[in-house]
Amino acid sequence: MNQNLNTLLLTGLPRAGTTLCCHILNDYSNVLALHEPLTPADFDPSKGRDFAVAQIADFAHGMRNKILTTGIATSRLKNGKVPDNPVGAATLAGLRQIDVSLGEMDVSAHIENDNFTLVVKHNALFTGLLPELAEVFPVFGVVRNPLSVLASWNQVDLPVNQGHIPAGEMFCSELKEKLASISDRIDRQLYILEWFCERFATQLAGRVLRYEEFVEDVSSIGRCMRLNTSYQGNILSRTSRNSAYDRPVMEELYKRLMVFGDAIWSFYSLDQVDELMESIRANSPSI
Repeated sequence: MNQNLNTLLLTGLPRAGTTLCCHILNDYSNVLALHEPLTPADFDPSKGRDFAVAQIADFAHGMRNKILTTGIATSRLKNGKVPDNPVGAATLAGLRQIDVSLGEMDVSAHIENDNFTLVVKHNALFTGLLPELAEVFPVFGVVRNPLSVLASWNQVDLPVNQGHIPAGEMFCSELKEKLASISDRIDRQLYILEWFCERFATQLAGRVLRYEEFVEDVSSIGRCMRLNTSYQGNILSRTSRNSAYDRPVMEELYKRLMVFGDAIWSFYSLDQVDELMESIRANSPSI
């Protein structure tokens, strides 16, 4: 199929910075990035993968027309904008909850012409439909140090905390069956991490953004995504949260991660995970 070159799809590891990436992209001229405007519950896996891809293509086409005719876009928002982080404060149970909701925002002042770049983001849904989506759209993925990702999964009130990824399982029966066969929660998380990385490594060669790189240099997003436009926002400032990690939990995650997986190590080395763990130890109370 011919690719829709002015519409890009963004996927990535959950809690690896895909929402932040959308937030940054919205500071590029004539670029509009939407955070999970699609609802997986609206998809029927019994109709097949090709039908789902066509549904996504129809959505993208309809959203472009809506934006051009009304100046209004649909996205998950916080305070009327795509935030840099979709997760809010911890609950009484100690887990952080999603703090965004589906809504509409006025983007009329942001779009310069009919050839604007539309970016649509969804992590599990789009990953579950690779490689079919890559035949229709340019697709890009976001990764992050796997130890950071696992740490975040264990701090949020999301299905991945319990070792499930519903929108991915919807279109990948092998994933669903495998997760159902694994009794340990962390083992399920590790398998999900490997599943994402294997798909990125085989389907998105040359189209993977690393969180650690784009938080240091926001222009690296534009280069990776081949955007013919410029970043017009402020310099990004991200502070380390290493001191906020639960040290015993991190030690367990580190121990199990270091002896697991193949595709996980396509994007990060053992040394990089070691370095992060040493930083956590240096910034955490002794145990």
